[in-house]
Amino acid sequence: MTASAAIALYTGLNALIILALIGQVIVHRRREKITLGDGGFPPLTRAIRAHANATEIAPIALIGLIAMAMANAPIWAIHVGGLSLTLGRVLHAFGLSRDEGASFGRMAGMILSLTALFWIGGTCIWVAL
Repeated sequence: MTASAAIALYTGLNALIILALIGQVIVHRRREKITLGDGGFPPLTRAIRAHANATEIAPIALIGLIAMAMANAPIWAIHVGGLSLTLGRVLHAFGLSRDEGASFGRMAGMILSLTALFWIGGTCIWVAL
C-alpha cells in the first residue's frame, strides 16, 4: 500500500464515521421534532457532542497524515497514526452515543485519538527536520 492509498483509506473511514454521526443527529431531531439545539433531550445532546468531537479531531489529524506522506514519512508511521485515529473515533463515538457520563469507549477513544494527534504531530516535526 502506498502512502497516498493509506491516507485515502483513513480519510474514507473517518468520513463514513462522521456521516454515521450526522445520521444519528438527524434521527434524533426528526423523532423528537427538535430543529435547533438539543431541546433538553439527552440522547440528542450526546449525538451532537459525538459528531462535534469527531469534527474537531479528525480533520487536523487527516491533514497531518497528508503532511507526513508529503514529507516521506515511513508508511508504517502513517498507519500507526491512521489506525489510532480511526479506532479512537469509533470507540469514542460509540461510548458517547450510548452512555451518559464516563464509559470505557469514551475514555479509550479519547486516549487513542489524543495519542494519534501526538504521534502525527511528532512525526510531522521529525520528518520535517
